[in-house]
Amino acid sequence: MFRRKNDNTKIGTIEQQYSICLNARADTLLGNLLDDRGFDSLSQLLDAYYCRLTYHARRRRAFLSFHAEDEQQVDGFCLMVKNSRLDLDIYDSGLQTPINSKKATYVKKVIRAMINRVPVVICLIGNGTVWRDWVDWELNIARDLGKGICGVRLKGSHGQIPPLLKETGSPVAKWNMTEIIATIECAAAKRS
Repeated sequence: MFRRKNDNTKIGTIEQQYSICLNARADTLLGNLLDDRGFDSLSQLLDAYYCRLTYHARRRRAFLSFHAEDEQQVDGFCLMVKNSRLDLDIYDSGLQTPINSKKATYVKKVIRAMINRVPVVICLIGNGTVWRDWVDWELNIARDLGKGICGVRLKGSHGQIPPLLKETGSPVAKWNMTEIIATIECAAAKRS
């Protein structure tokens, strides 16, 4: 258990004391960061940061980024979300429109708005996810908008992890509910 910190403690002090990077301005107050990221205490935030929080601190909204060929397994993920341990609202695009099509400008605008409304983007990783332009675009938008990003390997998949997840050090969970929850909470804690 971590010593209780005053809500007026500056994030720079916490980052220095715990040798972590919370991707926030150093002069941000702890209370404001906790409210913004949906945590009740510094202990809870730190547990999430280290992927040790195995319950949702608060109800989370997440955008799903995935390859359309994995839609059956994505449906399975969405069914799993109905489990009482997962406290999630899911948005997804389920796109089959090519990224360079005539509709792409409109579709990008709609997806950007969807990603803007959530704190976390979950990339569901199947065998072909790494080669999908839409997935790359969605993950880049999430990063640019300062959203938490994480990955979840679809059951039985052995596909490569998308490069942006590796570059940003985003957590990736196996197909295990406890791991998935910890990964989502970690992404919420580390969002930039």
